[in-house]
Formats: sequence, C-alpha cells, structure tokens
Amino acid sequence: MLWNINDNFINNLNNNIPMKEDALHALGLNDKEIKIYLSNLELGSSLVQNIAKRVQMNRTSAYDILKSLEHKGFASYTITSGKRYYQATNPKKLLDMLKEKEDMIKKALPELNIITESVGYKPNIEIYTGKDGLKSIFEDVLRNCTSFCGLASKRSLLQVFKYYLPHFVERRKKAKIKVRLISDSVPLDKDAPHKIIKKKLKTATYMYNGRIAMVSLEEKEPIGIIIHEKNFYKTHMMMFEMLWDSL
Repeated sequence: MLWNINDNFINNLNNNIPMKEDALHALGLNDKEIKIYLSNLELGSSLVQNIAKRVQMNRTSAYDILKSLEHKGFASYTITSGKRYYQATNPKKLLDMLKEKEDMIKKALPELNIITESVGYKPNIEIYTGKDGLKSIFEDVLRNCTSFCGLASKRSLLQVFKYYLPHFVERRKKAKIKVRLISDSVPLDKDAPHKIIKKKLKTATYMYNGRIAMVSLEEKEPIGIIIHEKNFYKTHMMMFEMLWDSL
C-alpha cells in the first residue's frame, strides 16, 4: 500500500541506507527509467545526448525514457538557445508525490470498502508472489495484530528482504507489537523473546489474530499465503507452543 511504501522510503532516507534503486522501483519506475533518472540527477540539467552517453544508450531510447519520466513526474525540461535540457525531479519532491497518491487512496477507501463488504463470499486464503507481494503479508501482520508468534529463518529473510526486514522490525517495535520467535539464529531484535532451532529453515511462518502467514523464501520465486481459518490457526499455535517448550 502506498502509505507503507511512504514509511519505508522516509525511514531509509533518514537512515542513509543505500537502497535508492529499491525505493525508485517502489515508486513505479523500471530499471531503465531508474538508470536514466539517477544519471540525470547526477549530471544536473543536461542534453539528451549527454544523458544517453553516460548510461551507454542510444539517443532515441534515452529520449523515450525521459519522456516517460516526464509523464510520471520524475523529470522536466527547459529550452535554452533552442536546445532541450532535462532536469531530474528533486528527490525531496518525490515524497510530495507519494503523499498526494496516499491522500487520493484514503479518499477512495470508504467507497472501496463498501464494494468489498457487499461481496457475500470472502476468500479464506490469499496467495502472494514476488517480493512486493510478500511485503503485503508482512504489512498485514503489522496492521492486524498486537502480538504474533513466528518460526522463521533470519538468514533467508535477509537474503530476500535485505532492506525491508530491518524496517519491518523497527516498525513492529514502534507499534509495541509483542513477539515470540523461533529462529535458526539470533533475531534482528535481540531483546525479543526467542529460541534457536538447529535446523536449516527456508520458510517463515507467522501466527497472529486468527491468521497464519506462510512464506517460502526462495530468492528467485518467493511465494506466500495467508490463511484465515480458526482451526488451522489453533493447530499451528499448538505446534508452536510444543516446539517452544521443547527448546
């Protein structure tokens, strides 16, 4: 959701974490657009051919991408002596763009919720794929609980979510969401109640507010599901408690 992206973007800027490509991806840019935007940002006001030369791209392709960036609000141009000089949008203005989109969605939420609530059948299983899809699962954890239990591999989580995971942990702590973790190594939050399991884990499972979130942490094809079903939840919590007591 856009406001969650906004939080992550602000946090990473404040903490000077080198994740500019990830942040720009989250804002809707593709790899070529990111390359052109960053090059234009570094060069300052520049001719198309200079930007194209810097990124080793032909002039026509660079021009098309700059037009796309202009349309998305990431670039503008001025004409001096009959020549077009492109200027990348100041990064500080990107936060304003996010805020505007966030406000639009907030205004639309009541109507969107009415549509959702009017549907008689609500699915009990949600499936997510890709890194961005899996982030939706973690955001669901933050939105829908005051405490949760987890069985997860910190190593595997960091391989997939190198930048996102530390901010998930910080936001959980800020929201005062309690946690108990079983992991293959000491968790990022060393103060969180945890126990170590001497097994290699390639998944993460979280139990919270009657839900079970299960994530397979294959870096190339990550996939996850959320199950809303009380019996599944009770069984997984029972197994978690048994494992917790045995460690």
